[in-house]
Amino acid sequence: MRISTNMQFDRHLQALMNTSGRLDQANSKVLSGNKFDTAGEDPFGMSQKLGLTTNIELYQQYTTNGNLLQSTLSHEETVLTSINDNLLSTTTLLQKIQNGAMSDGDLQDLGSELAMRQTELYDLMNSKDPQGEYLFSGNQTQIQPWAKDANGSYVFQGDAGVRSVQVSPSVAIQASDSGHTLFETAATRRTASALSGSNNISISVTDQGAYDTYYKSNYDTSSTATNSFTFSTTAASPDTYEITDSSGTVLKSGEYVSGEALDFIGLSLTVDVTAGGSQSFQMDPPVNDNILNTMTDIISALKDPSALSADDLQSVVADALTHMSSTRDQVGTALWQTGARMNTLDSVLTSNGSLEQSNTEARAAVSEIDMYQAITDLYKEQNALSVAQQTFSRLQQQSLFDYL
Repeated sequence: MRISTNMQFDRHLQALMNTSGRLDQANSKVLSGNKFDTAGEDPFGMSQKLGLTTNIELYQQYTTNGNLLQSTLSHEETVLTSINDNLLSTTTLLQKIQNGAMSDGDLQDLGSELAMRQTELYDLMNSKDPQGEYLFSGNQTQIQPWAKDANGSYVFQGDAGVRSVQVSPSVAIQASDSGHTLFETAATRRTASALSGSNNISISVTDQGAYDTYYKSNYDTSSTATNSFTFSTTAASPDTYEITDSSGTVLKSGEYVSGEALDFIGLSLTVDVTAGGSQSFQMDPPVNDNILNTMTDIISALKDPSALSADDLQSVVADALTHMSSTRDQVGTALWQTGARMNTLDSVLTSNGSLEQSNTEARAAVSEIDMYQAITDLYKEQNALSVAQQTFSRLQQQSLFDYL
């Protein structure tokens, strides 16, 4: 078989081009680190790589979400702790009024200090998170939660919604607490009062805890409920009394002495009627409010303490202390829940990191080259190209003219 010069050149040129192409491919793999760059090179491998890349990017987004949520929860924890500290110090000031005789000047000074603490509390309740959104506005994150109305009352302007952040495929964590749930539902002091026509009975709460326990268990919220009691007296020797509820069930009975106080479900009752008469009283309807309004009431009382009797002032202080305690309970619950969310978030973020790493390793196994093998292949192709070039150069010299 005869091989022409043109055929010889074409074949060697093709061999050089093929070897150069393999060298380029080997060099490209070393530079990119990928086993393949197109689906045509490895359809199944490319499918696996795309699926794993999607998972990795998803967990990276969950991590970003979690880091932002962590910042928000940490900020809320700080704000709630500051609110709790404010309420504790305010409680201490109120107890000074309750426990000792103070001059009008002292009371006015305390009123001024309480006003400053109210301003601090107002600012804390209107706090923003690190993203510039109001913490306690519910879903209305751009609306200030509390503002004063024309009557000077503090009114909640947000809603009861709560925001959640997705931090894993199956876990969404609450990002904030609504101020409506946290502050607007705080119970004010539960009281009792005489019914219309019963002018000869005096009622005061002497054991707030006992009364609140009874109230919580027995107050009927239905529209037809009466929540009332009747104090009936009977002339005898000695005179007797019975306290019955609205259904006629006797709750307490004993010897009756007109004008003598007696205890009943945490109340002190003093009835001054002739034996044979009766008086009626009721558990007052429950009222919930934010603590700012209660602080306004006590501050107003302290600004002009001479306008109230000592008993009335003590009643206002008792109202404030009870509402303060109720609010602190709710803040404490929110602090506990915030801490629990932060612990859950830490656990989820750790899990996300492990899953992201696992997916990254799986993608590397599917699509990334063994660098040692790739460098070895690169050197092999470089040597092959060098040999092909030398061979081509030698074959070009095989001519009769070279031997003349």
